[in-house]
Amino acid sequence: MAKAIRIPGLVDILLADTPDGILSLTSDNRLDRKFVAEGPILNRVIARRIRRVLHVNGTPLPPVAPRDAPGRAERQEQLEAKINTKLDCLVNDDKHLNELAAHVLGRRDPDTLGVQVQEIVGQLFAPDYTASPQRWKAAQLLDSATRSFNPIRQIWWRLTGRVDEARRLLSEPVAGDPAAVHTTGIAVHNLARSFEIMRELASRPQNLRALTSDAVVARCLVAPESVLRQAVQQGTTAAGSFRPGTLVVLRLEAARARTIRRDIAFMTAGRSWSRCPANRWVVALLTAVWDRAAAEGGKEGQE
Repeated sequence: MAKAIRIPGLVDILLADTPDGILSLTSDNRLDRKFVAEGPILNRVIARRIRRVLHVNGTPLPPVAPRDAPGRAERQEQLEAKINTKLDCLVNDDKHLNELAAHVLGRRDPDTLGVQVQEIVGQLFAPDYTASPQRWKAAQLLDSATRSFNPIRQIWWRLTGRVDEARRLLSEPVAGDPAAVHTTGIAVHNLARSFEIMRELASRPQNLRALTSDAVVARCLVAPESVLRQAVQQGTTAAGSFRPGTLVVLRLEAARARTIRRDIAFMTAGRSWSRCPANRWVVALLTAVWDRAAAEGGKEGQE
C-alpha cells in the first residue's frame, strides 16, 4: 500500500513499497525523471540536489535521466547488449571470482570488499579499470551526497568541492561515461551488500553444502533502497494520487524483500524503460561466486 506525506507548502511525497504498487507507478507516463524545481519547498530542495549531484559534466546519470532525453533509450539498449556479451567471459575471470569467493569464505578483510566489487563492475566499461581505496571512498561520498538530508554536510561538501572531486575520480578511468560513473559510484554499493549477505550465509558450513545458487541469489540480491520519480501531470492510480511536482518514492528493496522477485530488484517487468541493463550479469556474477565458494568450502570439509 502506498503512503502519502503531504504538508501544504512543505512536502508532497508518495511512497510505494509493494510490488503491484511499484509496477503500476513505473509504467505510468505521467511520472518522469525531469526533477524540475516544482511543488513544495522540500520537493524543490530534493530535485535540485539530484540535479546538482547526479551528473557528469552536466549530463544526468542514467537513473535520473528523463524518459525522453535524446538518445537515452538507444544508449540503454546498447549498454544492456554490451554487458550481455560479457556473460560467457565472466566464468573465466579467475582473478576476481577467486578473490570474491575468498571474501565470501571469510578469508579477506571485509573492508577491502568494496574495492574488489568496484573493479569488476568498472571493467564492464573499461577493460583496464583498476579500483583503489581512493576511488572506493569517492563512491561512498557520492552515494552519501545523494542520500544525506543534513544541510550542514551538504553545504560543507559544496564549499570544499569534495563531491566534485569524487565525481572526477570516478569519471577519469571511464572517460566520463555517465553509466559507468553511476555503476562504479552508486549501484556498486548494492552489489557489495549482496556479497556481505553471501558472506553471512557462508559462515554456516551447512549452507555451503545445502543451498543452491538460485536460493542464494534470491537471498542475497539487493535492490536499490529507493528510486525517485516526479509527477509531470496530475493523476490518480491504485497506488495513490499525485500532482505536478509530487515526488514518488519507489521503495524497491522493501518490495523485493517481501516477494524475492528479481523483476522488482531490476525493474525489468515488461521490459520497463528504466530497467537495470546489468540485470542478467549481476545474477550470473552472484551465481559464479557462490559456486566457487561452495566448491572451495566443500574441499575443506572433506580434508
